[in-house]
Amino acid sequence: MTTGWETVTTTFAKDDKPYGGGAFRVRGNDIISLKTSGPELKFKPASELKDPDVAEFTEAWMDDSSERLNRRTVAFLKGTFNGGLTRTFQQRGQDAAWWYSKDWRTVYVSTGWMDYKAPDASNELAPQTTKLWRSSDGGQNWTQLSWQEDHNIGQLLFLDPQRGYAIGWGPHVWRTADGGQSWQEIKVPPLADAGKPRKTFDAVNLGPDGILRVAYYVDQLGDVKTSSLIYRMSWAQQDFEQDVVLPNQTVVDLQSSPETTGGYSAYALSRLGAPRNWDDPSDKGHRTGALSTWENRQRPTVQQLHTFDERLTLDGLSAGKQGLLLVYATDATGDGAPADLTFISTDAGKSWKELDDGAAQGGYFDPDTNTQYALFAYTLKKRKL
Repeated sequence: MTTGWETVTTTFAKDDKPYGGGAFRVRGNDIISLKTSGPELKFKPASELKDPDVAEFTEAWMDDSSERLNRRTVAFLKGTFNGGLTRTFQQRGQDAAWWYSKDWRTVYVSTGWMDYKAPDASNELAPQTTKLWRSSDGGQNWTQLSWQEDHNIGQLLFLDPQRGYAIGWGPHVWRTADGGQSWQEIKVPPLADAGKPRKTFDAVNLGPDGILRVAYYVDQLGDVKTSSLIYRMSWAQQDFEQDVVLPNQTVVDLQSSPETTGGYSAYALSRLGAPRNWDDPSDKGHRTGALSTWENRQRPTVQQLHTFDERLTLDGLSAGKQGLLLVYATDATGDGAPADLTFISTDAGKSWKELDDGAAQGGYFDPDTNTQYALFAYTLKKRKL
């Protein structure tokens, strides 16, 4: 297994201001990226300062944190390593989600914008305005789709350019079969909503066969107590059905291995025990981490592959081909800055190697090629695992 990084470029997105790599994908020399960024802030020259020891913005609004949040934007960029990146889409928003087809020709982007200068609402929840967009030419031109603006979108998961899901607060699940022209709301599993308007699933995954899985924690549902429930739904179904139960666990991430002959495996990264009780000062959130797996079939048996030390905060999981698994974690128990760690298994979770890669500003894992990308300032690195 190769664990060393290879430098791809030292000037990634350097000319796009304000700086930020955002979410990005690489294919050969081509790049696409979705990023949220604040407005560019400028300071007065020294000759115009009232106090030479105190920096001043050129405009008053720049000193207002709410105004800076209101002026954040969502941008889609495309280009090459040699030619740089060009913004082909920009809308106001503090949050965004995207989906792109394998050939990058079809791209969906949702934008979420909240007015941070508006008076507090009666329910103390400031409304968010959500909009949905689609490009059919690789992100060069965009069409706004019809969407109820009070329906938040946190994730976009598609089987192909026409069929997919939007997942939002509530939680809510919507499905489209006509490229986002119309949407059908799907009833969520029992107790998934819990009466909280901005509740989310703990994790969501769309398998290579189009099966949608959602995970959420319940104190009790029938005979099941203090467990995470994972429900599944195929494209042909209209309702979710129970997949597996993870007793005394809180799911952090759900993933599935790329499709292989004879089926595939689903994986859940969890923290053992109930969710952190934020009202209890003594609960610091430290939990032993666990990785579990089961086969994609009816009434599967869950196998716990590995547990991780409670000093670690589990952040995410990636599943690749030929039994490759990556678990991302943070260790904040030392005296210095928190350490970002990657745990790698090449034998489907039987053995693990711990790597300290330093703090990256972005990155992703490509399961089709078992390649990991990481961005350190302007330097983009990759490693084949």
